[in-house]
Amino acid sequence: MLNNIKNISLIAALLVSSSAMASVTTTSGHFGGVSDTGNNFNQFEVNFGGVDVKVSGWSDTAGNTASNSEDFDPTIERAVDFDKNGYGWSIENTDEMNSGNCGYSHSADNLGADCNYQDYDFFLLEFSEVVTLNSATYSWRYRDNNGRSYTETKSEATASNQVSVAALRSGSLDQSTWQDVKDNQTIASNWSQMRYSGTDKQAYYTNFGQTGSGNASNLANTSSNFWLIGALNAAVFGGNTSWEGDDGMKLAGITFTTSSQSPATSVPEPSSIALFGLAIAGLFASSRKKLK
Repeated sequence: MLNNIKNISLIAALLVSSSAMASVTTTSGHFGGVSDTGNNFNQFEVNFGGVDVKVSGWSDTAGNTASNSEDFDPTIERAVDFDKNGYGWSIENTDEMNSGNCGYSHSADNLGADCNYQDYDFFLLEFSEVVTLNSATYSWRYRDNNGRSYTETKSEATASNQVSVAALRSGSLDQSTWQDVKDNQTIASNWSQMRYSGTDKQAYYTNFGQTGSGNASNLANTSSNFWLIGALNAAVFGGNTSWEGDDGMKLAGITFTTSSQSPATSVPEPSSIALFGLAIAGLFASSRKKLK
């Protein structure tokens, strides 16, 4: 009888644990296959490994509240336009349309050295299921050199250029500030150092949730449907504010992991319960035969 009890306990443990096992899949994809349909094209959707990813652009370019401040227009609004160059996508916000001196429309950036304010451009990635964002690739990065911008060579890729990344509880950005997003919607955030990848179409990359400096290590195992990737906003999402002002890039692709893991406290599915009952019945039937 004791052996039967042990067998029943083992079967129960296996059935319950099987309901909590994770099916983990890591998927990568690039945005090069999307067509730019012209002006006011500021959102597109792709499918990577069965997961839909909606990409939109946002920047703090609305709600003027001060005349001479870095928070001159701190309210977030949708970007005016995406611009494509090969695999990579840049963000053009309303300030960049009005004045070329107050930003740079050729990238998603935090430039604004010639203005009384500084705008932060971000891509919002909305996934159709919960994912862990592992990395991003870029086809181009900005670097200011005596007023000129260019794509640096491998030897120059160690120059300072960072991105901010954040996992959010929702994708509601419109009419908020980045600080509001941090305080009310952010699950976790950090910064990541751009590095040279050695490829033409996705020349640079950043790692998220990996050990090592500049890899947004505190995002390890963070999961969400909503992710932000943008020019470094250190004061809000983490990093050194002295690094800001020369960060810009074109987003080319992402790598993410999906997991179908169920909570350990979940109730077994009906099929599992039925199997458990059959196993118990079989063990007791076997026990009765032995007693006879």
